[in-house]
Amino acid sequence: PLMLIAAEIGLGSSGINAEYGGTPDENGKSWCPDCVRADPVIEEAIQNAPECSCLITAYVGDRVTWKDRNNNFRKSDLQLTSVPTLIKVGTEKRLEEGQCSNRTLVEMLFEED
Repeated sequence: PLMLIAAEIGLGSSGINAEYGGTPDENGKSWCPDCVRADPVIEEAIQNAPECSCLITAYVGDRVTWKDRNNNFRKSDLQLTSVPTLIKVGTEKRLEEGQCSNRTLVEMLFEED
């Protein structure tokens, strides 16, 4: 589905990035400590990414929902095993957990192929 949306709005597949993280609470803070550390790094890196880049953020649920082995994100083609996870859509490139708060790795993921 993301590839179809990209085609409609004129983005190449190399410019689509997806971030998966813990759902924020009523105060806007995620239950996931790695997500809290990664969010500002990812936000800054996408601002400096190539113009054709976009970031789609999806939340995997609260902690109890995420820990359920039947969580849709775990069972989907994505096969997520940890949050945060940052994926360059249409490729095998992904960063997980603490890698998502490493500025150098995140910037490399957002670079054009």
